[in-house]
Amino acid sequence: MGTMSATEVQYGRRKGHSRTCSAARPLEDEHPGPLFPNGIDVRQMTVLPKAEWERIRNNLNTLDKEANRICAEKREKEALHQRSKDVVKNWTNTIAGQRQMRLKAKQERDEKEEEEKKRIDLEEAEYQAEKRRQAIESAKTKLYCQNDKIKTFHGALLLTEAIKERGAQIELKNKIEAARKKQDDAQLKRKIEEDTIRDQQKAYQRNMERKKNADDILQQIEEHKHELELLKEEDRKEGAEIQRLTRLYELEMRKFHEVNKKAKEQNMRNYLSYLEDRNFLKALEKQNQEAEDEKIRLFILAKKKMANLKLDKEIEIEREVQKHRDNIGAHLSSQLKQKLDNEDTTIANAVALLEEKTQRELREKEEKLKADLKAIEDHRIEMLKRKEEEAKEEKIKGLQALYAIKQADQVFMFHEKEKVKRREEESKKTQEVHIQQMAERKCKSINEKNAVLKYEKENDEIHALEEEKFQEYAKHVIDSVIKAGGDPHPLVKAAQAGFGGGRGPVYAERGGIRPSYKVKDSSGVELPTYQCNTTQQIKEIYDPCDINQSRKKLGFTW
Repeated sequence: MGTMSATEVQYGRRKGHSRTCSAARPLEDEHPGPLFPNGIDVRQMTVLPKAEWERIRNNLNTLDKEANRICAEKREKEALHQRSKDVVKNWTNTIAGQRQMRLKAKQERDEKEEEEKKRIDLEEAEYQAEKRRQAIESAKTKLYCQNDKIKTFHGALLLTEAIKERGAQIELKNKIEAARKKQDDAQLKRKIEEDTIRDQQKAYQRNMERKKNADDILQQIEEHKHELELLKEEDRKEGAEIQRLTRLYELEMRKFHEVNKKAKEQNMRNYLSYLEDRNFLKALEKQNQEAEDEKIRLFILAKKKMANLKLDKEIEIEREVQKHRDNIGAHLSSQLKQKLDNEDTTIANAVALLEEKTQRELREKEEKLKADLKAIEDHRIEMLKRKEEEAKEEKIKGLQALYAIKQADQVFMFHEKEKVKRREEESKKTQEVHIQQMAERKCKSINEKNAVLKYEKENDEIHALEEEKFQEYAKHVIDSVIKAGGDPHPLVKAAQAGFGGGRGPVYAERGGIRPSYKVKDSSGVELPTYQCNTTQQIKEIYDPCDINQSRKKLGFTW
């Protein structure tokens, strides 16, 4: 049962008032009835009948009931449909059943095909795995064969095979030479006979050719004699022609000399005439030059005479000018004296006027000076007052500025302290970071060293394992070569322990490396591996263990 206030529905009515009157309410408030623990008065509670309560509930829950009914009908239909499907699903004479059978058959075929594909894929995977394994094995073999030591060993193996092949070839060559020698003896005898017959035939042919050549030579001699006679006849004709031409040449030369002689004589006559004309011209020029010199001398004398006359004239003119100047000076002196007498009176009048004017100007200046001094004094007093006021204002401003500066200094010092504090904190943090980084670097360095040592150790183990495998492989190959009858010396030399290709001792501490040693000169030749007795003897001489022996060698006898 629910609790309701006095304004709620009472006695089955939706709305209304309580049967108690309003006048009685104050009395009830003054004397309340029994209360529930939650503070509700029993008399304020309304009790509804069960039928009324059911009616109210039905009115409120109508929508929920309708929804539940619809859901129940839907579930019933779905269950009925599912039962129908369960009954029909196994029927084979329906379209859906036939379709289901076809789908099932297709699914079975797909499963078989999938199984077949899986089987094929498995076979293909096994085949590819085998191919990969073979490729890896081949790659490992190739990489192993790329090693310098394996290359050297294979080179030695090739050298061994080459030596064996060369021995076989030499043996075969000796056999061939022996067989060829037997065959060559018979061929040589037959060849000698053939050469004898051939030489006889060649000798007969040479004799015939010699006779033929002799006949040709005789014929050529006759032809040469005839040609010589013809040449001699031509020489005689040429000699006669040359003599005739020589005579003509001599005649022409005589004529030429005569013409040259006449020309030279004419040239001499012309030259003598030229010399006479030149001497005449020189004499004429000399005479003209003397006449010109005389004229110049006379002109110079006349010029000097005119200069003297001109100088005398100038002296006379200067004398007259000076005399005229003296006359003018005397006249001017008399006029100046008269003028000075007139100026004295004028000057006295001017002086009186000037003194009066000066006195007046002095009085005006004194009055003006007094006024200026008074104005200056007033201005000075005013300026002093203004300066005092400005000084007070400046003092106040200075105090204010000083206070502001102090405040700013305090703020600045506070900020500076904060900055110093922050810097110290940052420095501490940086120091901690540096320490941490140093520790990390140290740990990293130690880890790197350990890693290097571990790597070197693993590398040494790998080298040892490779060396062991190589020695097994080399032993197998050497045994095979020995069984085949080959020379195993290059293989034994190439199969020595250690890697690096050197000739020195093996360093077990460095992973079994065999270094090379070279001489200390410009040749750079590698030192040999053998050591004879002479080396040991030289060491005993120059590096003795007994000090007494060294003393004797140095000449110390005491």
